[in-house]
Amino acid sequence: MPIDLTVVGLRWLQFAAAVLALGLPLFQALGLGEPGPQSARRAAIIAGLVFAVAALGGLMAQTAMMAGGWAAGLDTAALGYVVQSTSLGIAHVVRAVLALLGVAALVLSRGWRAGELIAILAFAGAVASFAWSGHGAASEGSLGLLHLAADIAHALSACVWIGALAGFCLLLIRPVAPEAVLTARALAGFASIGMVTVAVLMITGLINAAFLIGAEGLGRITGSTWGLLLIAKLALFAVMVGLAAHNRFTLTPALSHAVGVQADTDRVVRRLRISIGLEMLAGVVLLGLVAAMGVQMPPVSM
Repeated sequence: MPIDLTVVGLRWLQFAAAVLALGLPLFQALGLGEPGPQSARRAAIIAGLVFAVAALGGLMAQTAMMAGGWAAGLDTAALGYVVQSTSLGIAHVVRAVLALLGVAALVLSRGWRAGELIAILAFAGAVASFAWSGHGAASEGSLGLLHLAADIAHALSACVWIGALAGFCLLLIRPVAPEAVLTARALAGFASIGMVTVAVLMITGLINAAFLIGAEGLGRITGSTWGLLLIAKLALFAVMVGLAAHNRFTLTPALSHAVGVQADTDRVVRRLRISIGLEMLAGVVLLGLVAAMGVQMPPVSM
């Protein structure tokens, strides 16, 4: 497989694993799911391990791409140089270490609140490290700090949103009758959080676009691969917002009203499964587009 495609694939895997590793424990901590369900904990632990392995694999692939050959990705001297001399290399190592710390905290916590908090903070730190291995670290000066902060907030907000979708998927695959009330409460409880998350994504997305496109780059958007990927990303984001609004204002009230009437509850839950499943699928594809954008040149650099 070409090195650049491997880099994109490993970035995508890191993003997807990060969403589950951080999103699921946070979903539980916010009281949106049952206290300590084993399925969510196991999924987060597995995702954290994948996160760490993919981060180390990403370091090897990035080193190979920088050196122009796979041999460098397996060369300890080349890897050591990248880790010691670039923010990208340091970020990958820190990411892997924090992901493993998060896994260890989840494994050892066994319902211990402080352990779960440590896991969330560790995974959040690992997610924040994405800013140092992407375009967010390219800007300099005081405005560069704004770009970096926006990139971090963007990544964390994406994990909150898509991670919550994963939590809802785990709730909705269970038998309908005993879970309907819990699901209705969780959906209603996430409404305000979801609105704030979307607002943060939009604001930080505009900030990032200002840095990566610039006034002079507006005319080059449709003529660049990065720009076309951005258009596709925005289209998927709009689809996700539309589905989220449908869930919030149509299906969630319908489920609350249907609780207690088996036939109505089954019908609404089936519609929720489809809607949230589509939203989750769109989110996963969107992460892939973001992974591809990370190895393309933005208009401001052309």
